[in-house]
Amino acid sequence: MTEKEFNTRFRWLYPHLEEAGRKLRMQQHNRSFQVSIKDDGSKVTDSDRQMSDFWMDLLEKAFPGETVVSEEDTTSHSYPRNSSTAWYIDPIDGTSKFVDGSPNYFVLIGLCVDGKPSFGVLYQPERNCVLYGNPHIRARLYTSPKEFREIHNTISWRHQMPLVVKGAQPVLRDRLESITHLPVRRTSNSAHNIIGPLNGPSSGFVSFRRTAYWDIAAPAAIMESAGFQTRILNHGEPTRYNDGNVYCNRFYCLPSDTPEEVIEYVMTVPG
Repeated sequence: MTEKEFNTRFRWLYPHLEEAGRKLRMQQHNRSFQVSIKDDGSKVTDSDRQMSDFWMDLLEKAFPGETVVSEEDTTSHSYPRNSSTAWYIDPIDGTSKFVDGSPNYFVLIGLCVDGKPSFGVLYQPERNCVLYGNPHIRARLYTSPKEFREIHNTISWRHQMPLVVKGAQPVLRDRLESITHLPVRRTSNSAHNIIGPLNGPSSGFVSFRRTAYWDIAAPAAIMESAGFQTRILNHGEPTRYNDGNVYCNRFYCLPSDTPEEVIEYVMTVPG
């Protein structure tokens, strides 16, 4: 996909992000949502489902024939394997934060081209700003459709910042510290920590447990546009975001200068 094609999609998407943001801010401020619990024990609101319908309808009409997968639309989780273009949507990433009244929730929209994360949008409704990346540009932070700054303050492995991991038992975290010579911090979150190296608190992110494509496709595209390397694995084998699944067993986002022995260890060590 060309730079022009990506930019056309981004310009089309931006006003819809702002519309979604207005709705979410109003619903959170007015507490005009109902909360329920999903089968996996996580919270979901009717705002999640309404926003899922909003994005599914918009994208399917604007880009007919392209795969669209949303967290809250389970029928979309079965899609054609090897789809050339696949959208992954998390209508509210951080539902618990949204419910608690925190500003730290996001809208995630990622487009994967031939299975590769290629277009990533992370929108923060409460601050009305958009983090965006594609393969032809440096990652950018937009404060309006025409106002942005490029993200240059990214982390190198040599900065020796902590590594953030998800789903690692203490013994594995200890082994990681010994091989990487970095402090290892545990987290239960994905998107916010994947982009953490853009503003300095960590050097990278590794998930050792099942992670949904809608949580990582958009941040992965953004981080790759900032010069990082990302990969998903299923059952120990590298795979792509159009493999017919919606979850991977392992994911990493690490600086481009991460030592090869560290990459090999992250990929092969038992979780």
